[in-house]
Amino acid sequence: MALYAAYFDDWEVKPQFERAYVSLWPGWLGPADAHELDQVTQLDWGKFNKWLKLVANNHEMHAVNCKLKSTSIVADIEEVLCSYQASMSKTSSDFDKFILPSLNCVITEEWDYTYIIWHKNDGAIEELMPSIASAELFKFTD
Repeated sequence: MALYAAYFDDWEVKPQFERAYVSLWPGWLGPADAHELDQVTQLDWGKFNKWLKLVANNHEMHAVNCKLKSTSIVADIEEVLCSYQASMSKTSSDFDKFILPSLNCVITEEWDYTYIIWHKNDGAIEELMPSIASAELFKFTD
């Protein structure tokens, strides 16, 4: 409960964290590019699992359960990741949420093939950038 309470207020990441976005694209898609969401393949989607595996190889990850207001150490990232097919039927309450205590950040799965890194400008983004690039994903901010 203590780890959960340090990062979350109910179902939301605490407001003192800044956001950086990790996506298949280098920025937000506009109306002219929205069709790209419908063209995401299983291979494209797999880049997120590749990224999360790289993160788990280098940092202790805790899976977040907002309903129980708890966390649990991710011993094997393969047990947490879901298939492309399963991911297509997720609701927002099923989206992955991870705390990386060593980086003082949270990673949350969001809509439209985007993850958010919630951080405090204390080196988490710089530490995660090599894994983002290796997974062939993009990081951007508002």
